[in-house]
Amino acid sequence: MTRQEPASQRVLFIDPWSGVSGDMMLGALLHMDDENKRLELRLRDSLACIGLDPSVVEIVRAVERGISCVRVKVEPTADAPLRHLSHMEGMLEGSELSAGVRERSRKALRRLAEVEAGIHGSTIEEVHFHEVGAVDTLVDVVGTFTLVEALGVDSVFVGPIQVGGGTVEIAHGRVGVPAPATAELLRGYPTVGGPELRELTTPTGALLLRELNAQPSAMPVMTVEAVGYGGGTMMLEGGPNVLRVLLGVRGAHSGRDSEGPAPLGTRDQVVQLECNIDDVSPEIVGHACGVLRAAGALDVWVTGVHMKKDRPGMLVSLLCKPRKEEELANLLFHETGTLGVRRAEWSRRVAERGDVSVAVSGSPVRVKWGRFGEAITSLAPEYEDAVVAARHSGLPLKDVMEAARASARELLVSEDLLP
Repeated sequence: MTRQEPASQRVLFIDPWSGVSGDMMLGALLHMDDENKRLELRLRDSLACIGLDPSVVEIVRAVERGISCVRVKVEPTADAPLRHLSHMEGMLEGSELSAGVRERSRKALRRLAEVEAGIHGSTIEEVHFHEVGAVDTLVDVVGTFTLVEALGVDSVFVGPIQVGGGTVEIAHGRVGVPAPATAELLRGYPTVGGPELRELTTPTGALLLRELNAQPSAMPVMTVEAVGYGGGTMMLEGGPNVLRVLLGVRGAHSGRDSEGPAPLGTRDQVVQLECNIDDVSPEIVGHACGVLRAAGALDVWVTGVHMKKDRPGMLVSLLCKPRKEEELANLLFHETGTLGVRRAEWSRRVAERGDVSVAVSGSPVRVKWGRFGEAITSLAPEYEDAVVAARHSGLPLKDVMEAARASARELLVSEDLLP
């Protein structure tokens, strides 16, 4: 008998009770591996990959009002000022960063430039990044995506975001908090003004939350593996100025007491993508569905729909993990030629799942099982295995499947997976 353990999901929860900035995010992620320094080495390697001297980053172990934390300070050199988006994109292109980190960093920097251009009524080519801010932002963006990838994070969640209050000085003068770019980047997120009359959440902090696809949520159910605190530079009146992050695992066995009841399934976040098709052949759509499944879509389905000009068409839909959204959306565009892809985010309950292998008339048949709470809710023989067993035994397919289910149930009882 073989049994496949249910897939687990690595989760990062960001708890911004004192707001969030790029350096605080980096510090919090580094603090989770403060003893081994492996993440610190990954960070410095990533900076070398894009041509920055790793010594521009100073990593300081500190105590902020009784809480141990890591502070990250960027001291850019004066020899290579980065003034425009094209300069920073040029550093990313051709670098030895992983493809994922390189693409996410490029998208984040371009989004920031687009937001700034929209606010100031200019183009992204004209957006001017000041030297210190440009290097600081580049370090925060590339460093954060590098560390998140190194930690194997699948999903990111964030609690209510404290933005602060009062005013802040930017290159164009004094503005209210949150700064215009921060306010634009936080569209759709639950935010709270105050409690300090200071800027608690910065544009880079807001940018990272959005580009990490952080889902607004209370702390999710998970088994916590590591906790990190990233220290800010300001002294706050009400408490420690730190950003807390928690890394954990969600899955069939996470957060479960061995002597307590099994949880009623686990929760996770998925993205649904869909597009209408009325101008390509069914063969093209069928091929696209196979490509999407192979690329990591959790499920793909096609629905017949009635389109404009009374033409029959197809609605292509898929579910995926948030981290796969960009890749699968690109595939939808390229494989189908659609002109638009809709998206929606869903929270779902997921049953435990696995499989067992049983013998029917001497032929192996895998049986997938699902459990919700303490009850087995699904026993599904693999069709291809059952067909081979039916051919070898001469039995009807329905009898082979029923025999496989009965044998699987017996094995699950013996393994204490079934009452």
